[in-house]
Amino acid sequence: MGEARDGAARIEALDVLRGIAILGIMLLNIQGMGSVPGVEADPRIAGWGLADRIVWWTQQIFVEGTMRGLLSLLFGAGFVILASRPREGRSALSIYYRRMAALILFGLIHGYLLMWPGDILLIYGTAGLFLFPFRELPARALIGLGLGGIAVMVAIGAAAVVEGMNAREHAEAAIAAGAGEEDERVAAWQDYLAAVQPDLEADARSRAARQGSLADNLAYKMAIANEWNGIKGLSWWLLDALAMMLLGAGLFKAGFLGGGLPSDVYLRVALAGYAVGVPINFIESEQLVAAGFMVPIPVSEVTYQIGRLATTLGHVGLVLATLRTVRGRCVLGIFAAPGRMALSTYVGETLIAQWLLFPGFALGLHGRISIAESWLIALGIAVVLTALCRWWLGRFRMGPLEWLWRWLTYGQRPAFKRI
Repeated sequence: MGEARDGAARIEALDVLRGIAILGIMLLNIQGMGSVPGVEADPRIAGWGLADRIVWWTQQIFVEGTMRGLLSLLFGAGFVILASRPREGRSALSIYYRRMAALILFGLIHGYLLMWPGDILLIYGTAGLFLFPFRELPARALIGLGLGGIAVMVAIGAAAVVEGMNAREHAEAAIAAGAGEEDERVAAWQDYLAAVQPDLEADARSRAARQGSLADNLAYKMAIANEWNGIKGLSWWLLDALAMMLLGAGLFKAGFLGGGLPSDVYLRVALAGYAVGVPINFIESEQLVAAGFMVPIPVSEVTYQIGRLATTLGHVGLVLATLRTVRGRCVLGIFAAPGRMALSTYVGETLIAQWLLFPGFALGLHGRISIAESWLIALGIAVVLTALCRWWLGRFRMGPLEWLWRWLTYGQRPAFKRI
């Protein structure tokens, strides 16, 4: 019985973490859904009042990359749980790959037909295809592989910085020698500068499409999805996801992600994570602000993965330490329901934003909200979906998309209603 209680507490901790991550990721996604593309390069385009600056700094230091990182860690933990379950008369390999294929299908529908090019389901399903051979590895090996993947991304970023510095030096030397803008060395550096400037034409296309008809919106979003899902971009995001998934699998096998370690362990991890991550994230953000968001060679090329990993682990440590207290479980327990319905919640966020709030064929708010206002909307969506998830799970065994996912995975229609 004690073992069963420990298992239930472990799953509850994962549900709470997943709920926080799936609702928290909307704090970032809402801006991609409701603003023109240029806001990513220069957030001042959407407004830069005091509230906007506070939200932007909070976002950059505590949210940027961390909710996605947390979801990736939890995907790795879920992989361990799924791969370790005994199956009667069924191949674990077959079940696992059916599950990943279904997730890829969900991702394609979500990214293209439901109009969210920033979809992570396609990436997670594809990255998950590579996970199965690692299922028997011990925790230390999985953690090592995950950290190795992150080190590769840091090295790629460092190489990009070196390349950028060389381009700048060559351009400066060419200009000093009297070369004009037609010189290839000068032109190469101009490309760096152009890449960090808001693309006003792209912003205009975004406004026109998003304020247009359903057909206009679909065509525009499908074109963006094709662009983002190119080989280069998809390969980078697969590495990003796979590294964190392997790390999450290792941390779960080590007993960390399940919430079963002493509170002081989680508090130490939280303090260490924030001590490393917050200064890194602050320095990256300060560089952007100081340069008027025109930084052709950002320090984040090297430090981003380190800062987001540390901050993500800080969040995990803080949440799991809080869950070790009675009051903490009462407060954070509200996130368990959206965590259990993470897939339905994630798609629900898209339906509300991309089909109701922002397109011209509905409320038409695209391009009309500030950063601070976008957070208020995201928080409102979180409240609505959390309440809906709690209501739904009081009547049904699982979310609607979770039910469909299980059906596609096992080939048998699962029980849906509570008796």
